[in-house]
Amino acid sequence: MTEQKEKIPIKVLHNLSLFSNLSDRQIGRITSICKVVKFKKNEIIFREEDPYRGFFIVMKGMIKIYKISLEGKAIILHLIKPFESFGDVPLFEGGNYPVHSEAISEAELIFVPKKEFIRLIKNNSVIAFNMLAGFSKKMRMLTQKVEELSTKEVTNRFARFLLTEIKKTGTESLPEPFVRISISKKDIAAYIGTIIDTLSRLLKKLQTEKIIRVSGKTIFILDMKRLKSLTK
Repeated sequence: MTEQKEKIPIKVLHNLSLFSNLSDRQIGRITSICKVVKFKKNEIIFREEDPYRGFFIVMKGMIKIYKISLEGKAIILHLIKPFESFGDVPLFEGGNYPVHSEAISEAELIFVPKKEFIRLIKNNSVIAFNMLAGFSKKMRMLTQKVEELSTKEVTNRFARFLLTEIKKTGTESLPEPFVRISISKKDIAAYIGTIIDTLSRLLKKLQTEKIIRVSGKTIFILDMKRLKSLTK
């Protein structure tokens, strides 16, 4: 990890749900206590049970949040992309980091230190309210993730993964919506709760059924209606 002293763009925090309703001045007060940190590919940001220091906001790169099973396998809970935060759950409830985090690619993050941030929001109800709203959204997402992992088949989870990524890339309205896969097949498999061999067979099956076509690291959707039906 390397630290750099550089000005943090206000728009980065504006794009974060936690701070989307704050004024530039209020966000400026937050950025004044933050610092930019950079991580190399595959570098650990924090491990489960590490003492809690604060939370992070992604400016560049991608971060995976995961737990280690009793068998020693990594179970990916979330993939964090630019303008998303992570490591914020223990901010108010206390305790150590409850998960592991690792940079999938070279990453540039904003680090928000716990003590300074709590001191800042104690007298700012607007920031506090937006944090609560943001936590609520994140909890709904995590609850949905747990439900999917326990009740949905691999095909359902992978179809939902594709639809979510397509929505993020904004290609939904194209004749062939697509998503460029920027993470390894191993990470995708872990994220949807399966193994690489199962994912490979699923990709082949969906191509044979002409629901998708794969070109390099890009997956094109040939039949959006059928793909959506797989999520039900």
